[in-house]
Amino acid sequence: MVSISNDGIMSEYLVKYALVKTSERERPTELLETLYMSERFQAGDDLKPLKDNYDHSVWNGVPASEIDQRLVALDKFKRELARNRAAM
Repeated sequence: MVSISNDGIMSEYLVKYALVKTSERERPTELLETLYMSERFQAGDDLKPLKDNYDHSVWNGVPASEIDQRLVALDKFKRELARNRAAM
């Protein structure tokens, strides 16, 4: 059974992020979902309802340059999260 805690959900997205980054084909939809959920996790939001109701339209109107900056921050966050999880 998959954990429905925020930490459990973030672990799922950590794995998803690793798969997206190592995939030979681009997966922008999955990458943006992971970005959104990671930012919400960092903000302290409850991820369960956000995951259940995620809609890619949250990115409408967000400039590509801003998304690029946020993806750089995502990479740093995921690397730190992976190191912390590995140390546990």
